[in-house]
Amino acid sequence: MENREYKKVITYVKERIAGGELHSGDKLPTERELADILSVGRYSIREAIRIMDALGMIESRQGSGNYLVTNIEKNLTESMELMLLIKEIDYSQISKLRRAIELYAYGCALKQLSDSQLEELAEITESMKQNTGREKALMDKRFHDMIIAGSNNTLIISIMDSLSNVCSSLIEKVVTGSAPELQRIFMETHENMLKGLMTGDLLLGMQAVNLHYDLIDSEVSG
Repeated sequence: MENREYKKVITYVKERIAGGELHSGDKLPTERELADILSVGRYSIREAIRIMDALGMIESRQGSGNYLVTNIEKNLTESMELMLLIKEIDYSQISKLRRAIELYAYGCALKQLSDSQLEELAEITESMKQNTGREKALMDKRFHDMIIAGSNNTLIISIMDSLSNVCSSLIEKVVTGSAPELQRIFMETHENMLKGLMTGDLLLGMQAVNLHYDLIDSEVSG
């Protein structure tokens, strides 16, 4: 019986969220409080907390307690990493989905990004030109994160973050370790993405996004 009681705990938390009693960032009742409220054993409480943590529903902070979070990308990342390991999916499938998402987000960003955000993108692009190695890879991630954020869609942002986490080492290798000519074209794609956003040229930006993914795909498959 007890091995099913953890579901009561998860259901209780979900119901409190649905009822507006729990919000992201709120602290959950303690293990003792949950045990008293739901009349379940402490083992079941801990099992429920472990599962909710794995799902990205809560975050355990040592000495403080358990807090409600919205970290769905954590679960998505782990699921996709497992699917890669057992060869249910491969990099090309991930890349196709990333490309489709970024093309959609780019169209949204073209309408949504403010002048200050475009200035920040320009600064990031310039920083990419001036840096190499890990710093350049970080700037590349910031650049694309800003475009994805332009979708103003939390689910899209979370899914793309998970997809990028899964293949982050491959992307970094392309960004930092490719031949000089490919690096030049790679940098040009970012400049054209930026130019498209600044001038409202959707076609230029979309072409740059597609070329960007073509370059990554060719390097990974090669």
